Amino acid sequence: MVRELRCADLIPGCDFVAQGTRDSDVMQKTAEHAKHVHKMAAIAMEVEKRAREAIRDVVAV
Repeated sequence: MVRELRCADLIPGCDFVAQGTRDSDVMQKTAEHAKHVHKMAAIAMEVEKRAREAIRDVVAV
């Protein structure tokens, strides 16, 4: 099962999508994206919580 987080669910207009087999993989990719693209030196606990809640299973079409 693939899991994903769409940055647009947290920051409207951003088309970044992180995918991985584990939530920790998705969060690692998301943290790198936030650091480089959104200039977040660290992810606040509240933002991390919202990000983890936004991770979903990828539905095959």
